[in-house]
Amino acid sequence: MIISLSGPSGIGKGFIKEQLLQLYPYIEELVWLTTRPLRSKGQDRNRINVSLPEFNRLAEFDELVLVQNIYGHHYGLRKKDLLPSLGIKLTELHPDNMLEALKINPAILAIGFVTSDISLLHERLSVMRKTESIAEIEKRITTAKIEIETILQRKSLFVSVIEVTKAEEPLILDKVLTVLIPHLKKKEG
Repeated sequence: MIISLSGPSGIGKGFIKEQLLQLYPYIEELVWLTTRPLRSKGQDRNRINVSLPEFNRLAEFDELVLVQNIYGHHYGLRKKDLLPSLGIKLTELHPDNMLEALKINPAILAIGFVTSDISLLHERLSVMRKTESIAEIEKRITTAKIEIETILQRKSLFVSVIEVTKAEEPLILDKVLTVLIPHLKKKEG
């Protein structure tokens, strides 16, 4: 089974992913190939940096799927990693990739995250994360609005769409676990 978290930058996917990996150490995180320079090991343990020619070669030979260009960097998953397999895997999927991902593996358990409070994303990106410039943050906010709309328009692709607000922030992990626990128990037992 593959668990997918989808939502805009700053919505909290990374935090949820870290919590799930700590609570369920048997969950394996999928590794993305990227042309983006890697950040610290903790932030980028699920990414492998490859050159643009190598990335293009893998994509050309259909070894990569969900290929996308995000903020000037290329990302892709090895096709074999997205296929149904034993065990439980975890990844983040861009909302635009959900249809393609589900064609490859219809058993993906997708959870979408949205917010009607864009200032929440702005605060998280600029105050908490501090990894992007002001111009990059503004690009991400503009993109976030489109991604939220995409998730809301394609709600049927997600097993759950969770609204993230400042007031509900402490409950988000519990909401995710409510969705996942029945599936995790099936796989454990």
